[in-house]
Amino acid sequence: MVKNNLAYLTVVAILLVAVVHQTDAQVCNLFSLSPCLGTALFFIPPSGVCCRRLRDQVPCLCVYTQGMGYGQLLESGARRIAQGCGVVLPPCYIK
Repeated sequence: MVKNNLAYLTVVAILLVAVVHQTDAQVCNLFSLSPCLGTALFFIPPSGVCCRRLRDQVPCLCVYTQGMGYGQLLESGARRIAQGCGVVLPPCYIK
């Protein structure tokens, strides 16, 4: 339980200080994925809003994990959310 709370607080902290980053024509905003927190942390099915936001942010996932240094923290949650939404993750997630 303590580990889940720590993970939750860490993700919330990251979302609060999320940097809006622009790549080509895509605006990357980690905070826009906040509707996906329940899926990432508590294993509940993703909502329609979560899935739409994830689809919008797929081009940014590599920026978040590599360029912004959130890699290990986001990887497992992103995989779970993508699977629940039927979204194919970019090559930076395929290891």
